[in-house]
Amino acid sequence: MTLTGPVLLHLLLLLLLPVSARYFGHIAENSPVGTPVSGVLLPGGSHLNATLTGDYASDFRLVHHRDHRLGLVSAKALDREFIAMYELTVQLPRGAAAVQVEVSDRNDNIPRFIGGNRTVEVHALTPLGTELARFDAKDGDAERNGRVTFYASPESHLLHMAPQTGQVRLVRSLLGVRQATLRLCVRDGGSVALIGDPVFLHVNVQRSGKPRKPRAVRADVALSVSVPQQAALGDLLFTVPDQRFQQRWFQLLSEADSPVQIERDSGRMYLTRDLLEPAEVLVKIHNSRGKKRGSL
Repeated sequence: MTLTGPVLLHLLLLLLLPVSARYFGHIAENSPVGTPVSGVLLPGGSHLNATLTGDYASDFRLVHHRDHRLGLVSAKALDREFIAMYELTVQLPRGAAAVQVEVSDRNDNIPRFIGGNRTVEVHALTPLGTELARFDAKDGDAERNGRVTFYASPESHLLHMAPQTGQVRLVRSLLGVRQATLRLCVRDGGSVALIGDPVFLHVNVQRSGKPRKPRAVRADVALSVSVPQQAALGDLLFTVPDQRFQQRWFQLLSEADSPVQIERDSGRMYLTRDLLEPAEVLVKIHNSRGKKRGSL
């Protein structure tokens, strides 16, 4: 009996399949039914009795290619939030292959605020920099698609919302103001950002009596500084603000690997090394008069 080319090729591929072979593939969530799993092509495609086993193996099916290889396609729309990684096994007459399929994230979850609108009461003499409220949000996506950024729309000259922490702070005097309303929004980090439903912060200003201490006011202040790509070493990046102490000096607490240096008396911050990724620095503001200290 003489073996033809295609039959001989099939036998060679079958013999090359190790019993403990492993394959790794990936597929984007919510892809249409029948989408191939990238990276998964197994020898032995002419065996119609090949089987697929494992948890939720029915989410996929085997397909036979003309080049005598087996492929894997989706049998339903997959949801990364339900299963992010599949561990499957392809059973063949001459062995088995382990197949790991990762479901990659697609930006399909809209960020949402945790909690709704809020109303706070503050005194007209509330100090600048006071935290009036703090908001939080969640997004079911992974990695950058799930990173949320807060902002006010339209922006307010009285109140500032920190984009990373969700803190709302007073930045202008409330003298002469009876009420202020801030419309707060949240977006995710997808290449095409999704924006959640807004919430509102209503601030009622009191004019009589002593200023009320806001709840859960912390001594630390979080600030974000954008560094231009063309910034050179030694450039002035930022001047740390402070209105609490008449006499003060500034101390950089993370000096060992810090990308910046700070002038002790002025609070001016200078770039000292190239920034390849976002960095966080801690600055402490000391009161030069008395023992009281503040931190930033």
